[in-house]
Formats: sequence, structure tokens, C-alpha cells
Amino acid sequence: MKKLFVLLFALLCLGQIAAKVDLNTANFEELLQLPITERQARDILDYRTYISVFSDIYQLREIPSIDQPTLLRIKNLAVVSLYIEEDEVAARRDEIRDLLERLDSNEGASEGMSDVWEDYLMTPQNVNKMHFDDFISLPNVSAVDAVGILTRTAKGDTIADTRDLRNSPGLSYYGYTNLRSYVYYKEPPVKNRFMWDAKLQYYTRYLEEGAYDMYHESFLRSDYGNSSVTVPHRKDLSYWGYFNMEELNPDVLVKLRARYGNNYKVGWMYYSPKGETPVRDKDPAEIVADSKFYAGYENTDLPLLDNTRLKLYLGHYRATFGEGLVMENTDYYSARKTGYGFSKRILGLTPDLSRTQEYALRGAALEITNPWFGVSGWVSQDNKDAVAYVDRDGKVIQEGGKNKLFSYVIPTTRFGTEELLEAEAYFNNELQSGSPYATDYINLAYRKDVLRETLWGTHVQVNPFLGTKLGFTTYTALYDDAHFVVPGWNDLRMLLVRDSYYYPKFKMMDAEIAGLYSTLTDTYSRNYRRVLGFDAQTTISNVSVQGEYAELSVDGSDFKLGDDPKAYLVSAYTQFDNLYFLSLFRHYDIGFDNPYSNSFSEHERFDDTILEKNVYTLTNPTLSDIYLNASQSQPESGIYFETRYKFHRFFTIGRSYLDIWERLTDGRRSVRLQTELEFRPLYQIALRARFKTQTNRYDDYAERGVSKTDEYTFSVRTFLSNRDFLEFEYRYNTVLSPPYTSLTNPALPGNNTMAAAQTLMTGDYVGVNYTHNFNANLKLQGSLIYWFGHGISHWDWEDMEIDFMGEKGMKAWVALHSRISRNMYLSLKFRNKTYQTQELSIRQYNVPVQGENLYQRVEHKENTIRLSLEYRY
Repeated sequence: MKKLFVLLFALLCLGQIAAKVDLNTANFEELLQLPITERQARDILDYRTYISVFSDIYQLREIPSIDQPTLLRIKNLAVVSLYIEEDEVAARRDEIRDLLERLDSNEGASEGMSDVWEDYLMTPQNVNKMHFDDFISLPNVSAVDAVGILTRTAKGDTIADTRDLRNSPGLSYYGYTNLRSYVYYKEPPVKNRFMWDAKLQYYTRYLEEGAYDMYHESFLRSDYGNSSVTVPHRKDLSYWGYFNMEELNPDVLVKLRARYGNNYKVGWMYYSPKGETPVRDKDPAEIVADSKFYAGYENTDLPLLDNTRLKLYLGHYRATFGEGLVMENTDYYSARKTGYGFSKRILGLTPDLSRTQEYALRGAALEITNPWFGVSGWVSQDNKDAVAYVDRDGKVIQEGGKNKLFSYVIPTTRFGTEELLEAEAYFNNELQSGSPYATDYINLAYRKDVLRETLWGTHVQVNPFLGTKLGFTTYTALYDDAHFVVPGWNDLRMLLVRDSYYYPKFKMMDAEIAGLYSTLTDTYSRNYRRVLGFDAQTTISNVSVQGEYAELSVDGSDFKLGDDPKAYLVSAYTQFDNLYFLSLFRHYDIGFDNPYSNSFSEHERFDDTILEKNVYTLTNPTLSDIYLNASQSQPESGIYFETRYKFHRFFTIGRSYLDIWERLTDGRRSVRLQTELEFRPLYQIALRARFKTQTNRYDDYAERGVSKTDEYTFSVRTFLSNRDFLEFEYRYNTVLSPPYTSLTNPALPGNNTMAAAQTLMTGDYVGVNYTHNFNANLKLQGSLIYWFGHGISHWDWEDMEIDFMGEKGMKAWVALHSRISRNMYLSLKFRNKTYQTQELSIRQYNVPVQGENLYQRVEHKENTIRLSLEYRY
């Protein structure tokens, strides 16, 4: 009986509370239930809306129309609830914080894509209205996953929530976990509103090894001779010394983006890489010319057209279609880019604020898509950097009243034309001071904005069935002020190599350079470059098959296939719950020179050519930039297999692949294998073993080009409390090098000079990686690595970049990531890298030891700072 009375008393109290008016949630009609006037009710609403929510009842006295008697009348009739006001954008950002941090770490090829994915995370798409290309453009979502969802929506079934999405037939668990943060079902988590973000980045980076060596290569007169290695120690006879490139000159990036929902978008970015003219020394016109910007409009629900979308962009944009054979404009190369997993392409037109400069598109672009068809068109006009033919005074040579050019180029450092002319005149004076070379002056040189390119392109696509599409893509680049002229193999040797003594260094491999496209030859003269191609994809059950065929118009017909340099790629992807299998075949002709291509390959174009291996023989060392920053695939033909299989709750075969391919320029056949096994008996601990091997010229072990590389990696990963992470890693490498004459020691008098034997080089590496989360807003990452190369190069993937290390050394870095305020994010990284160069002893072959030159080891120390500050609202 007592319990009944207590229950009735509690219900009565709750009823009294429920009858009271909540000042923080009540609307106008509910406020009028209090003994107040309409004006006082409106004043309460205005105060709550524009000034503050109520923390207590006595806060009403801050409203002029509420006097003390009014407060006394209503204080027993009103209540103030606990009300926490949280911005929906901030709430969404907290919800997807880990994904945003992962995207922020992307640079290079994935950087511009990260901006698009971040927008989709903040303002997701309605999963019930998404198109096939929308799904397969998201990270780690396959075509099989996309068809599983589209089959449901095509039948009129509406996906209501996350659980409903997971139950979609054909959608893998892996695809579901990667998709769920990019979509919504009924109401978007952030409705249409204005959002913007600003980013400032400062980075005191060092040049990579290839660029470092290129800029250190000296211009020396021939009087120094080949019989002595004694050379003048003058830094000013190289680009490195002349431009004082050892001085601190950091990368600086400023990026601003704003948008209203997913409809109206604008952005601007200024990027000044290391070694270029600082922004403080540029005039406004130069800053605008070197900036990237865009303004865009997107509509995902056009009137009168069911589920039809429109995209319109002015300024810089990115165009990507098919497998990247015809069009995927980026300055960055990525090996083994399959289009699946973490090597995705965002298909269609998207805004571009990436670091891409040379192959950036600037103009206007329009795209209209429907579940059944799609049409895209774009036009771009921009100045491009190129390698030009120059005379002894550094002036660009004219051919038919136009600039005579050799090739597009992505320079490591974009020097200004005037300062380059002064440097080249200085170097030419040195070259011409001694005995004459075959080419005693700089005859090929990079020139900034020397090419005016007007490009137009189109893509047409039909989607006859779910998961099936057929597309046609073409573009034409017009050159009204320039001719590309590339001589044949014999003449090319004399054009690129300074001294006839080094002509034998020009090999069969260098036919790849001769394969560059010309607009002026003995048989035709034109002012354009045209590429066209077809792409297709279909999905049957759990198998997706896709491919693309492309041709570069040279001297054949645009309406006939197979009579021009071509490239084609076809792949098949099979997906199960715990297993996937990818097969891929590709073939790229030597003459297929499409600068806007970015497809799957093992190596970038010009790998192993004279532009990489023998920079010291070139008439201008900076010609090596054509290779160092190449974004195209190397001419090759091969087949690639990839898989991942979780065959037991404790065991997983990680991403494993086998690639067998032939380099078309010299017929070298190679094989590369990588496999990984993970044992995870507990969630908190994982043991990994990885094996990687590559053999070049595997079909003829007596050939000089044979080499075999093996890499063994063992790691222990621990996942600690509070999401902390600790990893120990050990790596052991072996390289079996080709047979060289030096291995038989012919430097001693009387010994033979036959190439014989092989040598085995070994190296190892040990590293520790650690992540500690102090709280939700402060994270510390760090790594300590020690390596001993013995002539082998090691690699290390840091938090935001990959680093290559040779010889012997130690590296340590620490990065601090902090959310220093509600909308402000700070990232600060410091890295120290200390390493030694190789000790060299140089003397002549087959003569007694006289005048030996010893280059002792030199210790290098590199300290870099990377500061990134970002404000998101």
C-alpha cells in the first residue's frame, strides 16, 4: 500500500512538472499559456533565439518587458530545462573525425580527391538517389557493392537506416563500413547551410635524392679531361650552387574553400614550392597566374527530370573517366593504380585545388548525369611549362613562326625565365672555355609558361543496365604558338648528350624518349594532339569486368582503330565476404604519349633511360625532370593479380599481388611478388610477416640486366587502451646485382675485362612507431628508425609522405595533432634525418695504383618542420 502511495505521489509531481512551460523549448502558443502578453511572449522567443538560452528562471529579468511582478507570477508555472546548444556542423565533424584526419594526410595524387571526399563526409548523399559512378568513386566501395544497393532501390525499396543498408544483398561488410559515413537515408545530418575552411601550411622540406643529384651536377669544361677525376670545387657551376638552393626556402600553401550545402562552391589556393620566388617578391598578377581557383554549382535534383544531376564549374577542375587512359589530369604518378581499394578514381568532373600545376585544367566544365546516361564537356586554356630548343643566347628557337618545343615537363623548381637565362649564360661560358664538346652549350632548357594550350574534351556515357556502362572520351589540345619536334633515335642521341665520348651511354631503352609525340614531322604538320577512346564496365553477380581502349592520333584515321599508337587495359574483380580477387591486363605502345593519362603500371615513363641513369651526360642536367616528375605509365605489357583473404578469425592474407610484365622498349621481362600474413589472436595484438621479391630479366640469367631483390619484413602491432598504438618492425633486404666487369677486379694490371659473377648486397632496417591520444583533442605520433643499406635503398611511409633512404643512418620524427579550439586544428611535425654517404675509391682500370682519389663518407643532417593550421566553420 505504501508503494502505491509513493508511486501516485511521484506521478503527481511529474504531472506538475509536465504541466509547466519549458522556457528553452516552448513555442509561441505554449508561452501564451503563461499569464503574459503576446509582446512578452515574442520578447522571450527573441531573447532565446538571438541572445542566449535560459540557464535559470531569473534570467527573464534581462528582458525589458518582463518586470518583477511578471516574474513572480510565472516563476512557479515555468521551468528551465538543461539545454546544450551544439552546432550540427561541429557535431557532424566530431562524428567523422577519424575519417577527416585520414583524408588530411593525403597528398599528391589523392590530395584533390580528399577535398571532394571531405565534402561528402560533411554533407552526405542520399543513398536512395545515388548513381552507379557515385558509389564506385568512394574509397573502398566496389562495383559489386554498388549493384547490390542499386538493385534494391530500382525495385522501389527505400533504404531507411544504417541497419537496413547493411542488409542489402550483395553489399560486403567491408564495403558497408566504408560507405556508411558518406550517405544518409531520410534527413541529412547537416542541412543546407554555409560552410568554409581555411588552411595554411609551412614545410621546410628537402629535395628527394634524384632532384638533389640533378641540381648538383656541374657544368665543366672539357679541359679537365677524362683521365683525371680532379675537378674544380666550385658550387656556382651547378644549379644548386648558382641559385643557393641550400638556403632555407620552405613550401608555403594557402587554401580557402567555401560552399553552401552541396550546391554552391568556391575555392582558392596559392602554393609556393621550395626554391621558387617567395610570395612577398611577386606582384599581384604573378600571384593570380600561379594560383588555382574555382566557382561551381551542383544540383542533384533537376526539375522535370527524375534523379538527374547537373555540375557546372568555372576555373580549375579535374576530369577523370574510365581507367585513366584518355583523361585523368594530375601531376602525380602512383604505381599499381588499380582503381580499387585505396587507389580510387573519382569519376566525372570535380573541383581541383590540388598541387597539380602542369596538367591542371582551367576553364569551364559542364556535366549532366542520369541513371541511364551522362554527358560531360570541358574547355581549358592555360599556359604550360615545357622543355624548349634554345640557341646560344638562351632564346627559344622558332620553327615556322612558332616556339620549337621538345616535351611537356613538370619542373622540380619553377625558376623564372629571366633568372634561368642568366644562369645558362654563366654555364655556357664555362662549357665553351675549354676544348669543344659535340654540343658546347645548353641547347634544351625548361621554360616557364612557354606553351599556350587550349584543350577541349567530351565524354558520353550510356548505362543500359544496372552496373553496366559504355563510354566514349576524347580530347584535343591545340597549340597555336608552338610545335613539338622530337627527332629519331640517332639524331636524338646527339641532341641530348653533350660529349661524343658518352654517345655509347645512349641505349635501346632510350627509344622511349624518341616515342614522344611530335606535331611537326617529315610527313605532317599540325597544331594539335588528339586522344580518343572507349571504356566499358559490367557487373554480373559478384564479378565486375571493366576496361578501356585509347589511341593517340598520329598519322592514322580517327575513325579507324589500330592504325595509331594505342593503349588498352582490362580487369576483372571478384568479391566474396572475406575474399577478393583482381586480375588485370594492360598494354601501352611506345608511341602512346598522352600527358593526361594516369593508368596502372609498375613504373613511370622514362624509368631506366638516360634521363634517369646518366644525368651527367646530358647537355642540361635539368632534362632529368622529364623523368623525375613523369606522371604517365611506362610502355609495358603485362598481367597483374591481387587478392586478400581472411581464411580464419585469427589469420588474414593481407594485400598480396603478382605482376608479370615486359618493358616494350628493350623487351626486358620482370616479375614482382608481394604477400603478407597477419596473425591476430587478440584484438589488441597483431603479428605480421611480409615478403616481397622482384626479378628483372628473369628469362635470361646470363644477361647483364639481371637483378633480383628480396625484402623480408616482420612487425608486431599492439593496439592499446584509449586507441593508442605501438609497432615494432624489422626489415631485411638482399639485392643480387647484374654481372659487371668491376666484379672481377680488372682494375689490377693484367686481369681480364670480361663481365662475370654477381654480387650480393644486404641491408636491414629496424623501426618503432607510436601513437598516443592524450584526449579527444590532442594526439602525438612518432617514429624512430635505424638502417644500414650497404648500397641498398630503404623506404619508409611516414604519417603524410614516403621517404627513401640509402647507405647508413637514423631518422626520428614526432608529430603533434591538436584541436586547439572548437573550429581550429593544428598539426606540427619535426623530423631529424642523419645519414652517411658512400665511401668511394676511384682510379683507372688496368694500370698500377697512381693518383687514387678517395671520397670519404660524409655525414648529412636534415631537420625539417611542417606546420599546418586549419580553420573549419
